[in-house]
Amino acid sequence: MELRHLRYFVAVAEELHFTRAAERLHIGQPPLSQQIQALEAELGAPLFRRHQRKVELTAAGLQLLPRARQILADSAAAAAAVRRAADGETGELRIGFTSSLPLTPILHHSLQHYRRDYPAVRLTLSEMFTAGQFDALERRQLDLGFVRFNGPAPSPLIRVEELHRDRLLAVLPRGHRLAAADAVTLAELAREPLIGYPQESGAGLRDVILQLARQDGLELNVVQEAGEAITQIGLVAAGVGVAVLPSPLECVQIPAVHYVPLADDGAYLSMGIATRRDEDSPLVANFLAGVEAD
Repeated sequence: MELRHLRYFVAVAEELHFTRAAERLHIGQPPLSQQIQALEAELGAPLFRRHQRKVELTAAGLQLLPRARQILADSAAAAAAVRRAADGETGELRIGFTSSLPLTPILHHSLQHYRRDYPAVRLTLSEMFTAGQFDALERRQLDLGFVRFNGPAPSPLIRVEELHRDRLLAVLPRGHRLAAADAVTLAELAREPLIGYPQESGAGLRDVILQLARQDGLELNVVQEAGEAITQIGLVAAGVGVAVLPSPLECVQIPAVHYVPLADDGAYLSMGIATRRDEDSPLVANFLAGVEAD
């Protein structure tokens, strides 16, 4: 049983007139009659009583009509659903982001615009360190990620597009000897007790700080590790040491803490968006089209 046969049948059943049904379907009346006869032969039952001046549905035709309408409606709905999925208008988009990203306008604007334009797409957001996002992308557990990473992607399977650069800040106790300075260098902090991210955290900032230290021949005095930036700021306030964090964290205002920019060349942390190189999902393409770099 073909869908076109059902469309022809419904048209005749609603018009109860072969000529009008043929006009509605934009086909000739003889071919329409032949298609209805073919449908009746396939079903093994007459669907219409043909009188000289009128057409009536048989009992078999009355049984088929609501089912034919439902089949045609389901078919149209399925086709529409497929088209929407192919256009990236439905489905699930899994997005990773680092902890400081909600403090920047990039995430706000991207999500607001995407939700406005694609309200039927389900967004699954996961806060993750950069290394974890790279791993999740390779494992196809994320579709895209907002990462903190300076330099090329660590995997040939991943592409990173830089969106923004944030200056690194020294986070100092309010009474620290450098707290009133306009800027400081990492060399000036080298002998200070430093609070940093643990190696296993996968934070991109840790690698940037170590690279800056290596290029200047510095050995840092890390006395405490903390996996959360807020924790590091709190430990600075408690007098445990100093920290280095990206500038968006400056919005965390604690009376006992002062932020001073690092003056070193390369003392910044890039915000980028990471995707798989072989990514062909229209969901991802639509999201990327609405992300604006600074």
